[in-house]
Amino acid sequence: MIPETILDLDVSGILEKIEKRYRLRLPRKVVALDYGRKGDLYIRFEHVDNPIGEPTEDGLVIFFYKGDSDELVAVEIMDVIQLT
Repeated sequence: MIPETILDLDVSGILEKIEKRYRLRLPRKVVALDYGRKGDLYIRFEHVDNPIGEPTEDGLVIFFYKGDSDELVAVEIMDVIQLT
């Protein structure tokens, strides 16, 4: 069941599950969240114009980077239920 509101989500827990699944460390300073009706969740760590997105092989997550650098600025989970 898709949570009805962003208040029903454990964002810290979701970030930890992403870290474990993809073996990386994510920033903990969240500046914006956008939760969609289809259960997708966009978590922004820094405001950046035109970040570059790179999807994971399984298609569940897209990592967004600042320009051509390896600085992670956002993450989008395509189906948050798969991580909860």
